[in-house]
Amino acid sequence: MSSPIEKIHVIASADKPQVKESLDKFMPWLEERVKVHKDVRHRKGEAYSFPPFIPDCVLVFGGDGTMLVAARHFAEHEVPILGVNLGKFGFLTQATTENAFDVLESVFDGDYAIDERMMIKCRLWREGQVLEDVIGLNDVVISRTALSRLLTIDLIVGDKWVNTYRADGLIVATPVGSTAHSLAASGPILTPDMHAFVVCPICPHTLSNRPIVLSGQTEIKLRPKDYSEQPALTVDGQIFIPLVKGDSVEIHQSDIPLKLIKTDDRTFFETLRDKLGWRGQPNYVENKNDKEKNSR
Repeated sequence: MSSPIEKIHVIASADKPQVKESLDKFMPWLEERVKVHKDVRHRKGEAYSFPPFIPDCVLVFGGDGTMLVAARHFAEHEVPILGVNLGKFGFLTQATTENAFDVLESVFDGDYAIDERMMIKCRLWREGQVLEDVIGLNDVVISRTALSRLLTIDLIVGDKWVNTYRADGLIVATPVGSTAHSLAASGPILTPDMHAFVVCPICPHTLSNRPIVLSGQTEIKLRPKDYSEQPALTVDGQIFIPLVKGDSVEIHQSDIPLKLIKTDDRTFFETLRDKLGWRGQPNYVENKNDKEKNSR
């Protein structure tokens, strides 16, 4: 048993009709049971606010994008997060609108566990100063912008030069992020309990440039070389920073893990099979001769 939940902060993107409907359904029920602070974003890109108190948990109504926002905002306060999936994929969310009442009842009674997920810390250095210092949950990416061509990016691990990539970009992903942008770029899937990074080139010009998995204890540096190609830095696909000549990106594991509320025994592999459509063996079709033999 974990500590009962008495104060919660609700984050939602009400620019989606299904989110507004769910809030209308759940908020009266929530307010009868716990102290609630609600932060609803009505337009895409609108900033979220912090509650006037440190909540016992953050309840997210939305998809993985809203979960990423909550993760970056509340991880440093070590507040656990519970997601109710109203998006298209929902890899990070625990509940759905169909089972949310039962899940929340369990949470309010203290019948839940905490899963920790590694987060990534990114520093952008410019002219000897740290220009940006942010954490993310999924990935840090240097990529070309709309009108640019292939980028040239140096990868340095510790103080050792690893490779110079010619590609559309380079992804450094956490285990959580290994099922996001990195997976779409043919990167491997890491189990969420690992402390490791996937370094995955996006459409590399040299086919032998394959993804590599590095220890989470390593320090990674990315140094773009072709600034005429307008490279940009993104964190979790939500923080966007144009890069200029001389910029260097430093990446390492964050000291702060994300805490996710878990209320069932569902495994990561069950989630993979469900979300990625894994169905085991294909449906083999018997040929005519086999059918005749089997009928005898």
